Amino acid sequence: MHYYFDTKEQIYDELAEQAHAFVAVCIAGAKRERGLLKQLAAFVDAARRSDASDGSVTRFIIASRLELHRNPSLRDGRSPLADAVSGFYRWMIEDAVRCGEIPDGTDAGAVADMLSAMCWGMGFFAGFVHSTNDANDIAKQLHRLLKGGLLDGAASARPLTVGVARRWAETDAE
Repeated sequence: MHYYFDTKEQIYDELAEQAHAFVAVCIAGAKRERGLLKQLAAFVDAARRSDASDGSVTRFIIASRLELHRNPSLRDGRSPLADAVSGFYRWMIEDAVRCGEIPDGTDAGAVADMLSAMCWGMGFFAGFVHSTNDANDIAKQLHRLLKGGLLDGAASARPLTVGVARRWAETDAE
């Protein structure tokens, strides 16, 4: 590889560019679907199928995201890859609100951030901690949670908001 690249940074930049292209294809496919769960499933499925051989792309994507926060010299930097994923989640949630899947008044940014955190965590879990089968079981449970909790009865549900945990406990007790 040193015949083609002068520095480690050039290698990293090339890998990041290829990973961004990989994610862009997955996002484009997911945006063709209708409905939040179908869009999310299409995104995850496209990524899983495209990286089925050894999972190295997923591990690189997750590791590069973690490195942005771990390395002090990179903390203020932007990542087109992370921005693309974050933008997709925000678009997906805003689309779900527009379509009535999620109630009006929902804090779309907070829900997109929650979904992003869950999916980055699932990617880390699947890529580094456990086997693909474990991740599939967790993905099924996440699907149940979203379908039975977040998306069930959207028209009559109260808006999803971020607040103080104590307030949530008091509201749920009523």
